[in-house]
Amino acid sequence: MDLHDALRGRKTIRGYLKQPVPQSVIREILIDAHWAPSSSNQQPWHFHVLTARPLDDLCRKIGEARHQQLKAYDPSKGSTIPSRYVDRTKRLFKELRPVLSALGDGHRTFIESGSYRFYDAPAVIFLSMSRHLPKSRLMDIGMAVQNLMLSAHARGLGTCAIALTLLYAEVIDAALAIDRDHEVVLSIALGYPDDHFPVNSFRSSRDDVSGFIVWQGFEA
Repeated sequence: MDLHDALRGRKTIRGYLKQPVPQSVIREILIDAHWAPSSSNQQPWHFHVLTARPLDDLCRKIGEARHQQLKAYDPSKGSTIPSRYVDRTKRLFKELRPVLSALGDGHRTFIESGSYRFYDAPAVIFLSMSRHLPKSRLMDIGMAVQNLMLSAHARGLGTCAIALTLLYAEVIDAALAIDRDHEVVLSIALGYPDDHFPVNSFRSSRDDVSGFIVWQGFEA
């Protein structure tokens, strides 16, 4: 796939076919992720792949944890988040509403319930890193994640980055047997997109890039 097409064509997928993703394909995707740049070549990422019964068991345990202790999360109402970012989240939910109406669901219910079961994807990749590394290494994790998502897209697969599940990190840590010196920083649903699932037709908007750039040294 042409790089430009991959960059502009990738989008979040929240509906997947039951078709399993071969281990060999996931391995190739993770090799691409592993080629991401990192500070001083420290390669701080660790990948944990769950599928089949282990993934089903984790989803069940997260559901049980939510039942015992419901933890609310609303990215559009953070008291310390500047309003321009909150407004973009609100616009996203407004754009999603017509699509979700076909499912008879509200955006919050759909996002939360879907996230906690990883949108029924056949595979989930968790990324962890050492707790002893500086938080700046999260930039390295982000670059590996971008590689991963583009590699999956080029192979006809879809992805959805999910951080909401980290509210129950202790459940995930136990399921993955995470070393105490490590912490899970992100989960990524992975699978073949269901082209008939209404939400998969949705693509989030972008503000004009001019508002994100400061030019210096260029002639008028």
